Amino acid sequence: MRRVTGKNVVDLPAAEFAALRATHAHALLDVGTGDGKHPAHVARTRPDTLVVGLDAAKDNMRKAATRAAAKPAKGGQPNLLYVWAPAEHLPEGLTGFTELHVLMPWGSLLRGVLGSDPAMLRGLAAACTPGARFLITLNLHAWQPPVPEVGEHPEPTPDTAQDALGPALAAAGWHLDTATYLDADEIAALSTSWTRRLNSSRDHLEVLALTGTITP
Repeated sequence: MRRVTGKNVVDLPAAEFAALRATHAHALLDVGTGDGKHPAHVARTRPDTLVVGLDAAKDNMRKAATRAAAKPAKGGQPNLLYVWAPAEHLPEGLTGFTELHVLMPWGSLLRGVLGSDPAMLRGLAAACTPGARFLITLNLHAWQPPVPEVGEHPEPTPDTAQDALGPALAAAGWHLDTATYLDADEIAALSTSWTRRLNSSRDHLEVLALTGTITP
């Protein structure tokens, strides 16, 4: 797999990743990580968790990857790494995750979590251990007005998400438990640059959080 360490991209063999995974009690995969701020925050607060930020655009991750790859004495985070790959084609050996996050997805990733790409959902589920927890946060302004990625999917709400999204997720091994709106403090706690950027251009940011378990 292709690990971003800053300006460089290095090969991380599956066996080496497996050895690193074995030294941590838990592992979290942040899909569509963007600039990598969210996984860096999680890694700092949960040292027993191996955190992996995954994105199809390597350049966005360079700054966070540089800091993560530094020596611990210089602020490096040994339980954090960034992988360059699309969600549709995960690298071989990227497995063993006990938690999966997809925060503020856009483009093909948004289409996928809405159920329009079952193969992507199944592939992500296969990277997880049975019973892994997932968190998806949807920027509801994608429906106001609807962007092309949402297709014919109506805007989900806490009352409609189970019927609207639950069956497609379940077919891929994702079992939806809860759907709730996030308040301003909960949105800020996600620690993503996307929420800051969207908040700067809107008086009010509407986010729906979906949580549940994955059974590959």
